[in-house]
Amino acid sequence: MVVNPYVLLMLAILVGVSGQLLLKLGMRRQPDFHIGQTSTLFRNQPVLMGFGCYVISTLLYFQVLGRLELSLAYPTVSLGYVLVIVMSRLLFSEAVSAMRWIAVMIICLGVVLVGLGSLQS
Repeated sequence: MVVNPYVLLMLAILVGVSGQLLLKLGMRRQPDFHIGQTSTLFRNQPVLMGFGCYVISTLLYFQVLGRLELSLAYPTVSLGYVLVIVMSRLLFSEAVSAMRWIAVMIICLGVVLVGLGSLQS
């Protein structure tokens, strides 16, 4: 079964964002972490799941790179930044300044322009 590369790209982004959120969740359990404690990460379930998400996201992205132009795929990955900001606000009650929301809008506009540019080629 051939899956649409745009669906794969969105899935790769969503899984990558999930990985980032899981890493944050795991590191909330170890707020004073330093490099000498690296072995403790192997007992931190959310951190391990976050790494797993990164592996899956990377494998999905490999499929995307085989089917889409890099100049379209890579800028679209920046939607992950947008989703992380939104989800950080919702899940972790992080403060998001007006300047960050403006940056989110600029990122979204950039992705739309990159997408529209690919329609003209």
